[in-house]
Amino acid sequence: MKTQRVSVILGLFACLPLASSAAQDIQTRFAKSLKDAQSLVNVEIEVLDTLWMPHGFDGNEAAFSRTFQYSYIAAGPKHRATCKLISGTKTNLAKLYVSAFDGKSYRGYDGDTRYMVRATHKLLGDRGQSQLNPLIAPFMFLTKQSDECRQCMLLFSDIVTGELTNGFVLPNGQSSAGSLAITFPGPPLLKQPTAWEIALHEAAESFSPQTIRRVLPGAGSEGVYKLLNYTNLGAYHFPTRIEWTSSSNVPPSPPSVLSTGIVTVISARIPDHIPDSLFTLESEEKSAATLWDLDQKKFAKSVHKNSDSTASLQPRPNIYDESSNGVKQIADALDIARKEHKHILLQFGANYCVPCHKLHELFQTNTNIAEELKKHYVIVMIDTNKGHNKDIDAKYGHPTRFGLPAIVVLDTDGKQLTTQDTGKLEEGDHHSPEKVMAFLNEWPPTK
Repeated sequence: MKTQRVSVILGLFACLPLASSAAQDIQTRFAKSLKDAQSLVNVEIEVLDTLWMPHGFDGNEAAFSRTFQYSYIAAGPKHRATCKLISGTKTNLAKLYVSAFDGKSYRGYDGDTRYMVRATHKLLGDRGQSQLNPLIAPFMFLTKQSDECRQCMLLFSDIVTGELTNGFVLPNGQSSAGSLAITFPGPPLLKQPTAWEIALHEAAESFSPQTIRRVLPGAGSEGVYKLLNYTNLGAYHFPTRIEWTSSSNVPPSPPSVLSTGIVTVISARIPDHIPDSLFTLESEEKSAATLWDLDQKKFAKSVHKNSDSTASLQPRPNIYDESSNGVKQIADALDIARKEHKHILLQFGANYCVPCHKLHELFQTNTNIAEELKKHYVIVMIDTNKGHNKDIDAKYGHPTRFGLPAIVVLDTDGKQLTTQDTGKLEEGDHHSPEKVMAFLNEWPPTK
C-alpha cells in the first residue's frame, strides 16, 4: 500500500517557513486551512495524551496523572477511534474504548466491561476520541459545547463536513510584534458567557494559531493551549504537539494551576485505501455482555446470572424516571427527611449507565447497606439522560463531572453536605461494599 507518511519524533520538528503577506486576511487563511483539512479524504493519526492534576480531581487529593494513546482513522464521514490506557496513578481507569461510525450507524465498545452502545447517529461525546486531536486543534473554538449540549465535543468529521463553519466569520486581528490577536465570544457555559483569544503568526498563509485561550467565567477557570511544531499532511498545516494548562480564574484571587497536559503526535499518514470493514465492530458486538440500543432506548442484550449460574439475556429495568422533575423529587424527599430525621442521598445517573445499575443493585441486595440506607437516608434517583435535570446538576456543583453515577448528600434543610465520585468506591469492575458502607457511615444524621 502506497502512503504518504509523516514520522513524528519529539523535539525534531520546527515550524515550516511559509512565504506570505502580513496583510493577508484572517478569514481567507481560515477558509484555506478548512479547505486543506477537508481535502484529507483518508487520514490516520496516533497521539499520546498525558494529563497531570497536582491536587487530584477535587483539589484536595493526591496528585493524579494518566496517559492515553489515541488512534484515529477516517475516510470522509466514516471513522474508527481507539483510546488505550498506557499508564495511570489510579487503578480504576478504563483501559480500552473503541468507537466506529460507518456512515450510517455508530458503535462504541468498552473493552473493560464488554459494554456496547449502538445508534444510527454519532454520539455527542465519543470516548474513543481525544478532545485535543491535533487535526482539529486549530479550530477548537468551533466546539459545540454549551449549556444546551454539555457533552458535545468537536470531532474531525465536523470539520470535514463543513457543517459548523457555514457562515462563521472571524473578527479582524490586532497586529503587534509580528503576531495577530483576535478575540470573540463563545457559547454560554454554566449560564455565563465564554470568550476565545487567539494569537497567530502575522506572516503566514494558513490559519495556524500559536496560542488559544478559552475563558470560562462560569467554571471560574481558563485554558491556555500552545500549538507547536506545525507540519504538513497533504496540504493541511497542523500542530504535532499541544501543551496546555487549565487554571483557576476567580478574581481577585491569584490564578492557580488545576491541570496541565501534553498531546504529541506519534505518526500521521494518508492511506490510499481503507477497507469498509474497519468501520464496523462486528466481533466486539458479538462479544458484548451488554448492548444498549440508543435509538430504542432499551437494552438489546444484558447478561445476568440466574440461580443455576448460567447466563441469560434479559433487558435491565429502568431505575431512573426519565420524565421526572428533579426539583419536585427533592422537595418531596425533604418533606420525608424532616419527618423521619434522615439525610437525602441524590443518585445522579441514567438508565443506559451500567455502573448506575450496579450501584443500585448493591444498594438493594447488600443487607448491611440496605439497612443503613433505610435507617438514615431518603434516596432520590436523579435522571441525567440527554441533559435532563441539568439545572439540578448545576445547583449542586455539577457532580456529574466525575461521571455516572454520582452522589450528593443533603441534610434536612437541603444543605449540601458532600459530593462523592463513585469511581473512588470501586474495586475492579464493581463497587466495593466496604467502601460504600464506610462512605454512608460518614454522613448519618444527628438527632
